[in-house]
Amino acid sequence: MVFLEKLSLFNMNHFRRLYNRSEDAYSCDKSFFEIYNDESFIVKYIIRKQIRLFRVNSEYVGYIWYEYPSYNGFSNIYSIYLKDEYIHLINSKILSFFNASAFRFDMLANSKASFIMKKLNFDVNSNNILMKIRTSNIKNNFCENRIFFKHFKEGQDEELRCRIQNSVFNEKNRVPLTIEDIYREEEEDYYIKDFGVFICNNNGQVVGYGQIIFNRGFYTIVNLGILEEYRKHGYGELLVRYLIDLCYRNSIKTVYIRVEKNNLKALSLYTKIGFREYQSFISWYKKIN
Repeated sequence: MVFLEKLSLFNMNHFRRLYNRSEDAYSCDKSFFEIYNDESFIVKYIIRKQIRLFRVNSEYVGYIWYEYPSYNGFSNIYSIYLKDEYIHLINSKILSFFNASAFRFDMLANSKASFIMKKLNFDVNSNNILMKIRTSNIKNNFCENRIFFKHFKEGQDEELRCRIQNSVFNEKNRVPLTIEDIYREEEEDYYIKDFGVFICNNNGQVVGYGQIIFNRGFYTIVNLGILEEYRKHGYGELLVRYLIDLCYRNSIKTVYIRVEKNNLKALSLYTKIGFREYQSFISWYKKIN
């Protein structure tokens, strides 16, 4: 039987050895210890709460590094590892010990952790590609009189962003965004002030939104979308190019964007702009009853 144990100063060395064995340990970001070692004593205590060790009898056999559940109980898994000879001992019941209503795990497509996901009865939510581009490779001219760009203003544009995003993603089975969600995001470490952008037509109507965040060590375009009635007019490409140019003007050398493998239109657009595949990964999802 596999038991869960909190990470502490007393079992830290066991975790360190397990983490160093894992080939997939947070491969898209700084390692746990790069993050942990730079923090204060209090912050280290908080970060340790994100780790649970898997123990069989007196042997430590694996770990899970997960995001503390958000207000709605959702949690991202950052890394998971279990020694091969113990994978058969785990099942989805172990997830009931976490205070989460649902888990998501983005992992490299060839990750050995897929065996663990299957044992825990996770479902494949999507197959994705992370693409990247050098900002210096793109030269833009935004003098067209049919568009202009408006940067998101905290304390002013939350309702507008909420309305635009919920309209754009209403067919994506997403939980509707709330103004409170946006206020919470503005307090997150990954949020970058002045890097949220609305694209407007020459009548002053907002037709889409996108932003840059700094997440998992990458500057990434997220929440990108154009209102349905304004699609197929080139607004999406102009917005992406503007966001890349915004990064270039702020000395950011590389920008990333995530796209589902079966979204051929988006893949074609990003390739046309100059993005190239960086990593292929799978998003796993599990709802906890």
